[in-house]
Amino acid sequence: MTREQRTVFGEIAEQYDAIRPSYPNEMFEIIMNYGGLQPGDRALEIGAGTGIATLPFMARGLDVHALEPSEGMAGVLRMKGVRVEETTFEQFDVDHAAFSLVFAAQAWHWVEAADRCAMVADALRPGGTVALMWNIGRDHPEPFKTDNDAAYRRWWPEQDLSYAQIEAAELIDEFARCGAFEPIIERRVTWHCSYSRDEWLRMLGTASNHRMLPEDVRMALHAEVGDAIDAHGGALPVTYDTVCYLSRRV
Repeated sequence: MTREQRTVFGEIAEQYDAIRPSYPNEMFEIIMNYGGLQPGDRALEIGAGTGIATLPFMARGLDVHALEPSEGMAGVLRMKGVRVEETTFEQFDVDHAAFSLVFAAQAWHWVEAADRCAMVADALRPGGTVALMWNIGRDHPEPFKTDNDAAYRRWWPEQDLSYAQIEAAELIDEFARCGAFEPIIERRVTWHCSYSRDEWLRMLGTASNHRMLPEDVRMALHAEVGDAIDAHGGALPVTYDTVCYLSRRV
């Protein structure tokens, strides 16, 4: 069976759930306030993963229907009591105007349908909100960055990150061309954390592009990255920008 990059997370679902960063509470409040969302409102999540964004919305009283194509990830969701449908957004048979919120956290770039904005519009009630959110790590600090970059050049010189790049202008234009939404606005929350060597290597092990590497290359790369962390104090500080693009269904 051919492995598909957008579903390889299921191979390490429990590791993903344990190590992937959450999102700031402030961002969930921004989304709730922007949408005028209230307990009991229905929400549709695209690519729910293991529920890192699902549970905070549920804790705020939203009735979340989660879509997740990976069997492994969906299994973790069910253990947390999340109602999940094991499918992609493209394959989901949506009820017209059924939801007050459609959201995706770290997942919108995996939706491949050319008419994906129109599909979101169809799912939303008039005035309903779409929220597309990502955690984006800033450049690593020096001198670790120099050693880390050298490791990637040595073991993975053709590294491609285009699958996860968020081009705000393209996203804004895409929704504008759809004609069903108010102009998109961007909201950003910056926060900081730190990883030990083992924690960062576990994090890299959940990245889909790393999962697609030959195992020997992945192991050699991760070993050298880990050595660089040890050489620079044994801890890696990381700054994240949580970025969310918001709009309402007209």
